[in-house]
Amino acid sequence: MPQTAGGTQQPVLIARHDVEGGAILQITLNRPESHNAVDGFMAKLLLEAWRVFRDDESLTVAVLHGAGEKAFCSGADLKGLNTLAHLGATREEINAYVEHGTGPMGGTRIVQTKPVITMAQGYAYAGGLELFCHGHIRLAERGASFSVACRRWGVPLVDGGTVYLPRLVGWGPALPLIITGQRITAERAYQLGLVWELCEAGQGLDRAMDMARQICRQPREAMLADLNSAVHG
Repeated sequence: MPQTAGGTQQPVLIARHDVEGGAILQITLNRPESHNAVDGFMAKLLLEAWRVFRDDESLTVAVLHGAGEKAFCSGADLKGLNTLAHLGATREEINAYVEHGTGPMGGTRIVQTKPVITMAQGYAYAGGLELFCHGHIRLAERGASFSVACRRWGVPLVDGGTVYLPRLVGWGPALPLIITGQRITAERAYQLGLVWELCEAGQGLDRAMDMARQICRQPREAMLADLNSAVHG
């Protein structure tokens, strides 16, 4: 397992898998002891990973998932909130960040035009739900759950949730989720269209990788053109 120079566990693991027809970039959120909550260092590594995926034409599809059994990602690490955002920013600095920033949770405002698969095996809360929503294909194990849990702490959705949720599930389900912070099960998320496919416990990552290999085997150019049209249209 990759480690930092200080011997501590690396919070984002990156692996390239060369397969028939293409290559898969596997991105693992790797702070299971903190429910894969994102702090500033982790966000920096995620941003680097998303830039690599965007810019490397040899990479066909990305798979994003969380380490451990309990959480995909529980959102921003509130203990390290000052590492994710400049809490004393001026109005001008805030406006500049909104217009030109890449997102506090690490590259969430980069619109990927190659397929991204996200797979939740546990909690996908607050910013973690926003990360999950950035998948073009979203899978979940039956024990997963989803919530705009930041309602409890008075923290807004700043990594795309207010944009993605209404477009993915429609205004009817999106607004109660955003307003109340209510937790929903994987089955309910599947019914709403937030999740494309449900997997049994422990099988989600294998299914995500199988789907990624299938995408790599398919002709690429027409698929990418159609995905770009759908995203930008």
